[in-house]
Amino acid sequence: MKKRLFLSLLLLVMVGGCDSTDIKENVACEKNWAICTIIPIEVEQISSVKPVKVAILDSGINQDIRQLSSRVVKSFNAIDNSSEVNPLNNHGTMIASIIASTSSEKFPIGINNQVELYDVQVLDKTGLGDIEHTISGIKWAIENKVDIINMSYGFSKDDPQFHEVIQRAQEEGIILVAASGNTIGISTDYPAKYKEVLSISAIDKQKNIFIYAGKGKVDYVAPGVDVPVLNESGKIEKKTGTSFATAYATGIISLLKTSLNNEEITEYLNSHALELGSPSIYGKGLIQYKGEE
Repeated sequence: MKKRLFLSLLLLVMVGGCDSTDIKENVACEKNWAICTIIPIEVEQISSVKPVKVAILDSGINQDIRQLSSRVVKSFNAIDNSSEVNPLNNHGTMIASIIASTSSEKFPIGINNQVELYDVQVLDKTGLGDIEHTISGIKWAIENKVDIINMSYGFSKDDPQFHEVIQRAQEEGIILVAASGNTIGISTDYPAKYKEVLSISAIDKQKNIFIYAGKGKVDYVAPGVDVPVLNESGKIEKKTGTSFATAYATGIISLLKTSLNNEEITEYLNSHALELGSPSIYGKGLIQYKGEE
């Protein structure tokens, strides 16, 4: 049952490094269009009231960089069934830098300064992974009672055991978020294609759909073209793909999770989403956070 996946990692521009957590609207709009797009309100600092437990199933997080060193509370390597991750591929680190409130030289990158990250390695150094490892990672996340599972990758084929563990996670009250996939518009990847999972696609600064984004079962879109992330050295790069849009969506959901239950979160996302076009391409629209009501 070896099923492999491919991640479209599009390397673009490198910039610079340091640290700050204050995220103000003018800074976000000038330096990070993505934050301004999904949080179209003036804020002094983006944060949740209490910690939210987010499991990032990916290639592992580099916990040595200072922006993420205090964010990870527990780790699991599903590939060798150990607690030691080996993040030779920087994809997981970049995803984590969006979900958590990170920055570099007052350049805002991420969303929530109160997330507790559960680092689950299911992808190897090439960005590939077996579906069995993702199943194992989800089971571990369930055992550790996380609130949200972020899967910024996908598989092209369905698998009954995979769907079964996804259903189990939802029954345990976990919100599952996954990338629609960089499939050249052919279809949506699994697990995003499952009804239990929020499928996230990517848009650019002009709110146009990412040219390679998967279509079909899409729930929401988020910024995912030329968005800044932190790499394994804590430096800024700009990246493109539905993977990164998924991380932004998870960041927003984590803000809501502190005060709303899962049903209320769904209602909030639906009522605040900015409609952009066909549901098979944009879903219900651009996911946005406009503060608590």
